[in-house]
Amino acid sequence: MKNLISKITLLILSLSYFQSQTCFAEDEIIVPVSNGVEISVERFHAKGKHLILWLAPEYGLRAAHRSVAKMLSQQNIEVWQSNIAESLFLPRGSTTLKNLSGNYVADLIEMAHKETGKKIIIVGDSYATLLALRGAHQWQQRHIKTPYFIGAILFTPYTYARIPPLGQLPEYMPIVSATNIPIMIYQAKNNGNSGQFKTLVEKLQQHGNPVYTRITPKVMSLFYEEDVTDEMRNQVKPLPLNMKKMISILERNKVPTTTIPLKLNHSNKRGLDIQIKEYKGKISPIAINLENAYGKKIIKNDYKNQVTVINFWATWCTPCIKEIPSLNRLKDKMQGSKFELISINYAEDKKTILDFMDKVKVDFPVLLDQEGAFANKWNIIAYPSTFVIGKDGKIKYGVNAAIEWDSPEVITEIKALLNE
Repeated sequence: MKNLISKITLLILSLSYFQSQTCFAEDEIIVPVSNGVEISVERFHAKGKHLILWLAPEYGLRAAHRSVAKMLSQQNIEVWQSNIAESLFLPRGSTTLKNLSGNYVADLIEMAHKETGKKIIIVGDSYATLLALRGAHQWQQRHIKTPYFIGAILFTPYTYARIPPLGQLPEYMPIVSATNIPIMIYQAKNNGNSGQFKTLVEKLQQHGNPVYTRITPKVMSLFYEEDVTDEMRNQVKPLPLNMKKMISILERNKVPTTTIPLKLNHSNKRGLDIQIKEYKGKISPIAINLENAYGKKIIKNDYKNQVTVINFWATWCTPCIKEIPSLNRLKDKMQGSKFELISINYAEDKKTILDFMDKVKVDFPVLLDQEGAFANKWNIIAYPSTFVIGKDGKIKYGVNAAIEWDSPEVITEIKALLNE
């Protein structure tokens, strides 16, 4: 009996040792930073020479973030994931990340290197991009001589200071123009910001720093959706190995020890509309050549002699869905007039739309912009976005948010266009 117990004990110890060599444990550690603040970090151990500091976006860390972190640890890249806003008891959202100091990130970069001796790469998606770039900028200002900071990897970055009125170009946060570090960007093709991606890249590399890019097709984001889709899984599988290769490429470039002066952000204006307003962009609408949800080709080259409302939307957009009933009522109230209402769905497949229409009543045509290219031609940045075209064929009004389309004020404006 004693021998049996000894053998079992030895087997357990052997298994424990084997697991410690092949599994990659996840720990939660507390890292002290500036002003006596403590930041909570989820740590994914690895034995390699690189460490990723991954910052939580405005919606927090999700299963996909942790899944990629575990796969990276299996590629011998250690990962520290941290929700700094949560550690500071700040409200969740983009506004918090827009205003959060980069000092905490710079502290984490220093502490991660001090703890492990590894080279550091900072990672962020969505509005965590701003926090990542701000943290890198703060680290550079500390004039640390040891070159252990490599650069940043960003996923579908959001860097707008505000959403502009429909038809106008966005303002970017000042940190975008003050960035000069090596960067890799994975941009989701179906994301609403893809139309502005080229402009963002140009701004990020204006100081001669390398900015590498890769488009991830068929997804709005790799991390935004809580329920991981099959397409997200397909895109995530090769991601850790690709990130490992990109880290080697980023490492070939030197992070400058001097920083670009960071201007203050003086923009407190909101770009989202709460009512119909005069359109100030390019006034000539673009011809339509798309299929509807049932596969019928819809061609519209001439907008004259009627009032046309064109609504861009998506099923993942809650405000878009909320305004559908009012659009239904608008169409009903304009019955018998020279009026047309057309909706264009952004970058979703036919099955998704048909399944949605089985559940939600939509009384107007739904055209499919499955690649998102048509919306980009209209310079759409926010969803929903809606254009009102007058009888002269010119865009008269634009709304880049959800409104009540059958309100007396809106009906009055549209009927006035009919009488011109």
